[in-house]
Amino acid sequence: MTLRGNVQHHQHYGNVRVANPTIEVVLLDDLKTHVRQLHTNDDDEYLLKLIIEAREEIEDTSGLALISQTWQMTLDRWPGQRDQWWDGVRESPITELDGGFPSIIEPIRYPLISVDTINVYDEDSNSTAVTIASTFDIDLISRPGRISLQRGATWPIASRSINSVEINYTAGYGAAVSDIPTPLPRAVRNMAGYMYDHRGSGCTPSAAYKESGAMEIVRRYRAARL
Repeated sequence: MTLRGNVQHHQHYGNVRVANPTIEVVLLDDLKTHVRQLHTNDDDEYLLKLIIEAREEIEDTSGLALISQTWQMTLDRWPGQRDQWWDGVRESPITELDGGFPSIIEPIRYPLISVDTINVYDEDSNSTAVTIASTFDIDLISRPGRISLQRGATWPIASRSINSVEINYTAGYGAAVSDIPTPLPRAVRNMAGYMYDHRGSGCTPSAAYKESGAMEIVRRYRAARL
C-alpha cells in the first residue's frame, strides 16, 4: 500500500449544458401580447432572444431546469474519498471506513429526470463506462436529485488528477410546456417583458429578475436547504 500525496480537502466540479431545450417555455406570440406588440414583427428576433435570456437567467439563478435539457457534471474524485491511499482503501466498498453511510452526489440542475451515463478516466485519460444499474441508486424524487453508491458496491476507479468522473444527466420538468408548473412560464414572460420595456436603460438580467416579480414566483420552486 502506498501513500499518495497532494491531498485535496475541497471538491471541484464542473457543470455544463450539452443539449439545449428543444422548445422555449414562452411562445413569441404570448410575449408579444404581453408587451402589446401584436401588430408588428419588427422586434420578433429581439423578443425571442429575451425569452431565452430570461429563461437562462432564471435557471442559472435558481438551479432549476425548466424544459428537458442535458447536462454534463464532472468531478475530480468521488465524494468522501480522502485520496490518500492508492491501493486497498481507494477501492473499498461503501461499508468500509465510512461507517456504512452512503456518499451522495447531487446533480446541480433539477428536477432530475435521468442519469444517462457515467464515465471514469484513468491517468492516461482512457474512459470506462460505469454500469449505473448495478453500481448506483438514483433518486428522482428529491430536489436536487441524488446519486448514491449501492451498499456493497465499490467506487469505480477514477484516477485522473482532474475531471476523473463524468456524469451526463437530463434535468427539467418535462419535454412540453404543459409539464412545467404554470407560474414558471409566467416568470419567464414577466422578466422578458420587463427587459423589453426597459431596453436601452442599462437594465441587467439580474435586475429584471428581481424587479419583474420573477424572483418571487421562482422562489417557491427552489430546493430548500436544511
